[in-house]
Amino acid sequence: MPTLLAFTPHPDDEAYAFGGLIALASRAGWTCHIECATYGEHGERHDGGPLNPNALADTRATELEASCRILGAEPPEFWGLPDGELRFHRGEQQRIASRIRAFEPALILSLGPDGVYGHPDHIALFHWVTQAWDALETVKPPLLYAAFPKGLFLPQYEKCLPMLGELPTPPREAIGAYPWHYTVPVTSAAQDKRAAIAAHRSQLPAGEPEALFPPGIIEALMPEEHYADATGSLSNVTAALLETLIGG
Repeated sequence: MPTLLAFTPHPDDEAYAFGGLIALASRAGWTCHIECATYGEHGERHDGGPLNPNALADTRATELEASCRILGAEPPEFWGLPDGELRFHRGEQQRIASRIRAFEPALILSLGPDGVYGHPDHIALFHWVTQAWDALETVKPPLLYAAFPKGLFLPQYEKCLPMLGELPTPPREAIGAYPWHYTVPVTSAAQDKRAAIAAHRSQLPAGEPEALFPPGIIEALMPEEHYADATGSLSNVTAALLETLIGG
């Protein structure tokens, strides 16, 4: 059966960004792999557990494993890179290329160029995945970037401005500004997607999935997911591939 390979910077990015598509692919018999660059050990903690980074890393690894089970994915692979510092690393393109060669995926998923809400780790991983994919000497599998409606994540962007610095990159107007090529209805997988978000309990105030981001964002992500093609244009072959998952 075909393989789906998703690259994420932190535990929980898999769930809100492409949890629906992963669940659909798993239901269709695909083997789904998630590669996670960090343990998210420097984020906030909301479940009352210990705050030291090692303890939080263990918790978030367990949570991502639970999310993968819910979505029907294989146990995740962690790279163990330091949370919040991906932009300072070099050479990760080789790691990504080796994963692509090993799994020979029919489909690759990643976050897009705006980092969803400008998160530097998200943007660093986007560049690594894109560069590794561009350098492939074999036939390139489709690479899709999770895309979101313009303005949807601006409240989260505003919340994260202290992390982005005095001259934030990307600028405010770039958030959600790139067009998508494919829309995937995921209503049939919405229950699994919400449960996968809920699995990341340590990141959720009061344990509520809707509390992951400012009000209205999670609700907006449930009916459908949008993806931009790395080639910059719609591919009929990729569109047909996605249709088989929707139909399944």
